[in-house]
Amino acid sequence: MTAARQRARGRDRGERGSATVWMIGVTVSSFLMVALVLDGGAMLRSRSDAFAIAGSAARAGAQQLDEDAAVEGLTVLDPIAAERAALAHLAAEGVTGTVTVTADTVTVTVTSTARLQMLRLVGGDTVTFDATATVQAIKVGQP
Repeated sequence: MTAARQRARGRDRGERGSATVWMIGVTVSSFLMVALVLDGGAMLRSRSDAFAIAGSAARAGAQQLDEDAAVEGLTVLDPIAAERAALAHLAAEGVTGTVTVTADTVTVTVTSTARLQMLRLVGGDTVTFDATATVQAIKVGQP
């Protein structure tokens, strides 16, 4: 064997296993990227849904006007009916939350949970979001 061939063989032996370490790094990075896309989408969807439910529950509550005041042309909320309507909407959507009625505004805070799929394997199970929406009952004039 020539000296050049022996040196070439020696270099090859020193690099053994480097491709394996590189592939492990690429595989882990790819897994984390897929997990971020899937679970990130689930988190964004859950957060968006929480805001939509809070807004619709607040609007449902803001439609509950005091009938006596409405006959006189005033915009006054019936606080008990407004709270019940908003809570009923939350219950129909299957979420928990709180409702606050003050004067002519209804504020709804919703707590929503997103279940993680891929990141569960590295320690995450669920993520919780709070979303708040406030709606004011107003009188709309005749066109």
